[in-house]
Amino acid sequence: MVNFFTTVIANIFRPSRRVGSVVPPGHPGHGGIWPKFVPPTYGEESRSPCPALNCLANHNILPRDGRQITYKQISHAVQHAYNLSSSLADQLTASAKLLDQGRGWIDLHDLNTLNIIQHDASFTRPDIAFCPDQSFPHPDLVERFLAHASSGESLSLDDIVSYSGIRRAECKRINGQYSLTWSFLHEFFGSGNSALMYSVFGGNVKDLRVWLSEERFPEGWEPKNREALGHTIAQAQTTSLGIEFNINETQEIWPGDVVYFQQNEP
Repeated sequence: MVNFFTTVIANIFRPSRRVGSVVPPGHPGHGGIWPKFVPPTYGEESRSPCPALNCLANHNILPRDGRQITYKQISHAVQHAYNLSSSLADQLTASAKLLDQGRGWIDLHDLNTLNIIQHDASFTRPDIAFCPDQSFPHPDLVERFLAHASSGESLSLDDIVSYSGIRRAECKRINGQYSLTWSFLHEFFGSGNSALMYSVFGGNVKDLRVWLSEERFPEGWEPKNREALGHTIAQAQTTSLGIEFNINETQEIWPGDVVYFQQNEP
């Protein structure tokens, strides 16, 4: 708790990190220089429904095989690669502990479990009812999301709110298990993912296309959030609530507007 408040206050008074040095010296990504990207071999490396973690494994910041990863490794990696506060990184990592069965580590594929990290109405994956393997993105679904950028080059929070409502409405329509497993907690978690994506990428469509479709960092990329001690829990929750409480998931979706996705290997 002390760390939480200290970080919030320190970020107010300390200057933001300089462009080009958002990722600290000595950490992968400093100066926009990331370790070599190697796409995973389907069925061999372990991957998750989370683009952020898959990207780190594809760049070997987390173990490339995606196996037996400790929570300390995950927290440390997401903190520095995405400029998050240590308390926020720990909070995000805590959800994975529900899946380790007392081992103290997880394989990324463990996160495929419904409504722990994985959630329906994703921007990059069909619902698990139609796509049991959530370990790889569907570029056609990603493109559909990015096409909702009102400016063409950048997604606003309003764009994200609007598309969240569309995805929830259509998933309710076509996925019989959606309403049975969905709750406010899952909704808020989904909005939290969107909030962090927006804060870290600034809504940049070009960068998001690479990150979401290929699960790699664009060349020369660094986080757009430049807080001195990292993006805080308070900031993340404020943006998450702003998204969640403005989503209209009861909007009318016409049958011709609903996209059906089948299970396909990447």
